[in-house]
Amino acid sequence: MTTWTPRNFERGPLRHWLQATGSLSARLAASGEVFSVQVLRQGREALAADEAQALRMADRRIGYVREVLLRVDGVAMVFARSVTRHTDSLGAWRAVRGLGARPLADVLFTRSGITRQPLNYRQFAQHTAPHRRVVQHWQAAHTQPGEPRDLPRSLPARRSVFDRQGAHLLVMEVFIAPRTAWLAPCKLTSPIHKRTTS
Repeated sequence: MTTWTPRNFERGPLRHWLQATGSLSARLAASGEVFSVQVLRQGREALAADEAQALRMADRRIGYVREVLLRVDGVAMVFARSVTRHTDSLGAWRAVRGLGARPLADVLFTRSGITRQPLNYRQFAQHTAPHRRVVQHWQAAHTQPGEPRDLPRSLPARRSVFDRQGAHLLVMEVFIAPRTAWLAPCKLTSPIHKRTTS
């Protein structure tokens, strides 16, 4: 699968994780004891063409980007990348700038006036540019002792656009943990997190 599609081709437990709506951070937190967000980088940069298209940007593709690892009990489970217009990061989505090590879900699922478009899915195959970018950021991160340096050959991903006051925020989540790590039930939980650490 080389393009984004509304069809989820995964099977088994990971399929349920990918298609679950609501807060992914809350579901990850419910699957372990300690949930944490590791910020990899954040700031202004040029966006990829497909990101600009999803954000309906016809002008210069300058955006505000936040990339993080979502960890459960120290294990990196998800690489997440959120992008918006740089101007919108100073307006409707300015809260993203001040999140620090808090999950983006603190904004997306607790504030009024935010709507979400349907999820789309994609597989990042090994040796493709998206897979290489994720691997590069992953290897540059301060991984936990004993954590594998190599990611799975195929990385399932999903993304959706959130709207607030006419401004768009694109959130992509790449499920980087081995498939065996997703055997835990995809629990529903109302709190954003049980216990967190930065």
